[in-house]
Amino acid sequence: MSIDARAAFSRATELHRQGKLDEAIEIYRRLTKVKPVFEVQRLLVFALLQTRRFKDALLVARRTREAFPSLADAHVLLGAAYQASRTWDKALAAYEAAAVLDPALGEAHYLAGNVLVALGRDGDAVARFDRVLALDPRAAEALANRATALSRIGRSQDALRDCEALTAMQPWEPRHWLSMAGTLLELSRFEEATRAADEALHLAPHLADAHFLRGQSRLGLGDVAGARTAFAAALAAAPEQVGWAAHLARVLRLEHEAGEALAVCDAALARNPACAAVLHERAEARRAAGDLSGALADAEAALALEPGFAPAHVTAALLKRDLGDAEGGARACAAALAADPAFPLAAYVSGTEHLAHGRWAEGWAGYEARARMMPPAYLPLPFQRWDGQEPVEELIVLGEQGIGDLIQFGRLLRVLADRGMRACLLTRPRHVPLLSRIDARVPVIGDLEQVDRSRAGLRWVPLASLPGLLTPEPTAWPGAPYLTAAPERVARWRPWRLAEPAPDPMLPPDPELSLAGEADPAAPLGLPGELQPTEALSGVLEDAPPAPIAPPVAPRKPPLLRIGINWQGDPSPSVDVGRSVPLAAFAPLAELEDVELVSLQWGYGEEQIDDVPFSARIVRLAADRDADGTFVDTAGVLQHLDLVVTVDSSLVHLAGARGRTAFLALRAVPDWRWGREGERTALYPSVRLFRQREAGDWDEVFQRITQAVAAQLRANKDAS
Repeated sequence: MSIDARAAFSRATELHRQGKLDEAIEIYRRLTKVKPVFEVQRLLVFALLQTRRFKDALLVARRTREAFPSLADAHVLLGAAYQASRTWDKALAAYEAAAVLDPALGEAHYLAGNVLVALGRDGDAVARFDRVLALDPRAAEALANRATALSRIGRSQDALRDCEALTAMQPWEPRHWLSMAGTLLELSRFEEATRAADEALHLAPHLADAHFLRGQSRLGLGDVAGARTAFAAALAAAPEQVGWAAHLARVLRLEHEAGEALAVCDAALARNPACAAVLHERAEARRAAGDLSGALADAEAALALEPGFAPAHVTAALLKRDLGDAEGGARACAAALAADPAFPLAAYVSGTEHLAHGRWAEGWAGYEARARMMPPAYLPLPFQRWDGQEPVEELIVLGEQGIGDLIQFGRLLRVLADRGMRACLLTRPRHVPLLSRIDARVPVIGDLEQVDRSRAGLRWVPLASLPGLLTPEPTAWPGAPYLTAAPERVARWRPWRLAEPAPDPMLPPDPELSLAGEADPAAPLGLPGELQPTEALSGVLEDAPPAPIAPPVAPRKPPLLRIGINWQGDPSPSVDVGRSVPLAAFAPLAELEDVELVSLQWGYGEEQIDDVPFSARIVRLAADRDADGTFVDTAGVLQHLDLVVTVDSSLVHLAGARGRTAFLALRAVPDWRWGREGERTALYPSVRLFRQREAGDWDEVFQRITQAVAAQLRANKDAS
C-alpha cells in the first residue's frame, strides 16, 4: 500500500470511527479499485452493512472471497454478509468453509454456532461453541451463547454451570446475572433466581429484563404481591414490551383485582391491538369478572392472531366448560396440548379432562403438571422426592391445594399405613386437628421443623400425587366414612345448642338460665323451676307474697328434616366461576314445612342471610364455630343434621368423608372429580349429584333438589 493509499486508509478509518460512514465508504471504494487489500475490503463490507446496504455488502464480500479464496477470514466475511441478509444456509456454508481452511479460527466456529441457533439447531450449535471454548476457555461470548443453547435443548443444569463460570469471570456484567436468573427459573430454583435477578438490578437498577425475571421468580414462590411489584417495574422501564402487561394483569387477577387487570390490558392493547398474550389475559380477566361471552371473544381473537398459542386454547377450553359446552371444551383442551405439549397448564387441564371421563392413568399423569404452573400448586421440600418404588425410612406427605383436596386425597394416607409405611402429613397448622382424625397411624404436623431432616431415608411426596403412585382408580380408595369428628365437638353442637354459643365449662352456670326454668345443678333437688329457700332468705320469702308460677313453655316441635346449607365456596375467580349460587336459590327449600335450615356458610357469602325474605327460617351457628381449627366444629355439627345441601365447595368433601347425606348442586360442566354424567360419585357414596341441565340455570336444579327433599319428608312422615 503506497504512502498516499496509507493516508487515505487512515482517513477512512477515522471517518468510520466518527460514524461518517458514507464518506468512509467512498474512500474504501477508491482504494479497492487501486489494489485489492483484504483489510480495506473487510472494512468496506462492515460499513455497507452498518448502512443497511446489504446487497452492496454481499457483492463486495463475494469479490473479496474470489480474490482471497484460501484466506479463512475472507469466507468469514462472506458469511457475515449472508447472515446480515438472513440467508442462513449460505452463511453457515461460508463459516464452515472458513473452519476447514483454519480449524483454529475460533471466530468461524463461533459464528457458525450463532447461525445454527438461528436455524433452531441448538444441539449442533452447542458442539460449535464447544470447539470455540476448547480453543479459548475464557471466550465469554461463546460461553454465554452456549448457555442459551443448552437451555433450549433442556440441559439447564449444564447451562447453569456456564452461567456460574460467566458470573465468576465477569461479575460486573449484568447480562450474565440475567442468564443465570433465567436458567435458575427453568430449574424452579426460585429463591436463587430472585437473588440472581437482584444482582443484575444492583449493577443496572433500571434493567427491565431483570425486573421481569424477578417477577417470574417471585410468582414461582407464590409471592403474588412481590411479582406484582416486579412486573410493574419491568413495564415502567420498558413500556414498549407490551406483552409484559399480560404478566402484570395476571398477578392483579390473582389478587382478585379483575378491574385493574382489565385496565392494564386495555392500556396495553391501545399500544398494540394485535398482542395475542394481552388479548388472552384480558379474556381471563373478563372470565374472572363474569363476562364469559366477552372473554371467549378475546380468546378467539388471540387465536386468530396466533393459532398455536396454547394459553389461549386453554382459556377457550375453560370458557366453553363454563358455558356448558363439554365437547367444545374437550376439543379446545386437545388443541392446547397439540400446540404446546410442554405447556404445564395445557397438560394439567388435559389431565383433568381424562379424570372427568375416568381415564385414570392418563389423568393422573397430566395432573402432575400442577407443580410446573405459575404459581405452582406446592413448593418442593428440601430433600429427595419419593418415586413410589424405593423403600423409605419415613415419608413426609406434603398437603397441597385447598382443604377440600386435602380431605378428598387424605384417605390415601390409610393406604400408606396399610402397607406398613411410616408416614406423616405436613399441612397448615390450622388443618392439623381435623386431618389428624383420618387415621391414627399417620400423624399430622404443621411445621417441617418437627421432622429430623438429617436421615438419609427421608423422602417426601405431594398428597395429590399418591393416586398415580399407589392406586389410580377411586373405586379402590378407602371408602367413606373415613374422617371422624371429635366426640366433644359432636356433644358441643347438639341440636338445641345450634343457635347459641356452647357454654364455657370454666364459668359458673348462668343464674338467669336457672330462673328461667332450667334446674340449677348446684341447687337442692326440687320441682323444676322452683327456688329452694336458704336460711339467709327464708324470712324474706315467708313474708313475701307468693311469686306467680310461669306457665310451662311447650318444647318446640323438632323438625322432620334438619338441613345444613352452603351456597358460596372459595370466592377466588380462578376457582369460583359458575360454582356458587345466591342464597336466594334456596327459597323453595325454605317454603317446605317441617324443615329447619341451618347455615353452614362461613365468612364470604354469609352476609346474604340478611337479604333474603326467608332469613328467619335459617338457624345461624354461634360465631365461635371452627375458631380453633378448620371444620373441627362443623364436623361435629354434621352429626346432628339429616341432610346437607351445598354447592361445589370444601363442605361437600367434609360431608362425604364423614359419610353424611348430601345433595350437591353442580354447574353444567363441573369440576373433573364429579365426572360428566350421573347422580352418584365413587368418591363419596353418600353424596347425590344434581347437575344443571342448561348452563347457568340454578332454578331448575333447586326445584329438583326441593322435590327430592319433599319426597324424604313424606317418607319420614310415613315412618312416624
